[in-house]
Amino acid sequence: MTSEVLPTANLVDFDEVDRRLLQLLVADPRVSQRQLAREVGMSSPAVGERIGRLERSGLITGYTTVLDWAALGYPSVVYIPMTLATDADVQKIIAELRSVPELTELVVVTGSYDLMARFRIRDHAHLQRLLLDRIWPIRGLQRIETFLGIGEIVRTRTPAAVIGGAEPSLTSTEG
Repeated sequence: MTSEVLPTANLVDFDEVDRRLLQLLVADPRVSQRQLAREVGMSSPAVGERIGRLERSGLITGYTTVLDWAALGYPSVVYIPMTLATDADVQKIIAELRSVPELTELVVVTGSYDLMARFRIRDHAHLQRLLLDRIWPIRGLQRIETFLGIGEIVRTRTPAAVIGGAEPSLTSTEG
């Protein structure tokens, strides 16, 4: 399974200006370099170079759009912890799980399970088809359970709190 787990990144050194830039980018990934420069008191080219360095170092790995799953027709989430058979072909199991379009997260865990998968589903009938047609036929799964989410408390938590406190808001708008 080691070959399937994403590698741990090296620690990246960053200063308070980088921290503030990260906070601002987490709050609004579409913010302009000019606005960022105003927020941190630097020139736009200097901010661009810092952001480029953070990207090259791997600290910033991309920019994203967050979608509302319910608006897309997938209002429900199901968690499926899995125990693998001792002789299971782990790479094949992971490949089969990755091929399931509804899979949104797959994590190796400790404890009485080996994997924890999160899927987005439309309704009960969708869950039934997912289990019967896609999950249960996977050879090497010894045991699974199904936990249906009935409501979210924290939908998305960004790293802003970890990198320096409350999530910031931009103090001015670009004109």
